[in-house]
Amino acid sequence: MFYKIVCSLWLCLAVLTCSIDSSSSSSSSSFNNLAGYEGYTKYTVQHGDESAFQYMVDLQTNDTEVDFWLLTRNMSVLTVGPSHKPQLESRLLQLDVQYQTQPLMDLMASLEGNSTYAKEDEYEECQPGDCESDRPHSRKRRQARSFFSRFPRYHEILNFMSNLAARYPLYCRYESLGRSSEGRHIAALSISLNQRVRPRRVAYIQAATHGREWITTQTVLYLAYELLTNLRAFQRVLNDVEVFLVPLVNPDGYEYTHTTDRFWRKNRHRYAGLSCTGVDINRNFGNHWNYQGASQNHCSEVYSGTSPNSEPETAAVVRYLEFNRHRVKLSLDVHSFGKFIFYPYGYARNTVPPTVATLRSVALRAANQIGRYRGTRYTVGTSASILYEASGSLDDFAYGSLGIPLSYTLELPGEEFHVSPFDIIHVCKETFAGFIEFIRHVSLY
Repeated sequence: MFYKIVCSLWLCLAVLTCSIDSSSSSSSSSFNNLAGYEGYTKYTVQHGDESAFQYMVDLQTNDTEVDFWLLTRNMSVLTVGPSHKPQLESRLLQLDVQYQTQPLMDLMASLEGNSTYAKEDEYEECQPGDCESDRPHSRKRRQARSFFSRFPRYHEILNFMSNLAARYPLYCRYESLGRSSEGRHIAALSISLNQRVRPRRVAYIQAATHGREWITTQTVLYLAYELLTNLRAFQRVLNDVEVFLVPLVNPDGYEYTHTTDRFWRKNRHRYAGLSCTGVDINRNFGNHWNYQGASQNHCSEVYSGTSPNSEPETAAVVRYLEFNRHRVKLSLDVHSFGKFIFYPYGYARNTVPPTVATLRSVALRAANQIGRYRGTRYTVGTSASILYEASGSLDDFAYGSLGIPLSYTLELPGEEFHVSPFDIIHVCKETFAGFIEFIRHVSLY
């Protein structure tokens, strides 16, 4: 008991120190990660006909000067630098489409709570005799609310995960799937009612495949926190099911968005002799790799890598799923933004899986549960039919290559990849309801 209290005290003080350091540096961090975007413009383009849509798809795949935030069949959101504006606007005029513009820096300045960290006075120092095992339940809840009112850095995320595992050793295991391109751990949590016996079924959930999608990591961490602090309430859901969570698949990209480039999408793989960095992990999985909606241009936002599963982040996920392919019944890849639930296949518009009725039914049930919290409405279907054809995603790989019966991509809310601090907890709570509905269906397989 003494050892646990001392360790818990050390963790509290460590988190406090990190939090204060983070708070004091938040202004400079926010400035630095937008420093390269002076003069950039955000375009919201309405395109009703097929020719305009196809132009947008080609633009995303082939034009390295354009960064697409959202691309659907009717509307696109993209950003471009000042040198590329005349060319883009000339082409949009030829296509006779309507669009709105907004200076990107003005947009970011107008977003409420642009700081990525909570204020210093939101943290409470952990005093001897009032740490972890001794702390009242209400105090734990207050600290959890603080954690879920900001976007933590990589080291804070790992501390949070390891602390959960230390607090609930009978039900939670903290491990690493491997290391990223820059050597960071791809950390995971395994949650089950009895860690001594491996349950037959696994629900696998990952987040932050794209570095800029900060809200995704928080929703998966919130799932872990709620399950572990309310185990009795979720006994039926967890019966014979292991929930395996990877909240930060792309830790290098995530950190880079905090320090250097807020809208970085890819991993941080560096290629000798080339100025462009990174692979889109969401185009790197080995099912119809590089078939549609991907590029072999190193500078493209959708660069698919040198070969299927070439990236250490992708390879770590594939190793786990292949080793456990007969146990994993749910694969869920959490992205933002858009409020969509996608099921296979994404690589071709007119290709549907044989179990499409079941996939759609479960997705609709999850969407309904999400909506019950505060009315958020999700659109359900294949990404190829709702957005555009794109190959190399996890949902296609898990279902098409490994035979995992329930495979989905979840696109959370958060326009401009931004969620206000006061709204983070609400996105976490509504998404939690959807997660539980997905996990509940694992027991049927």
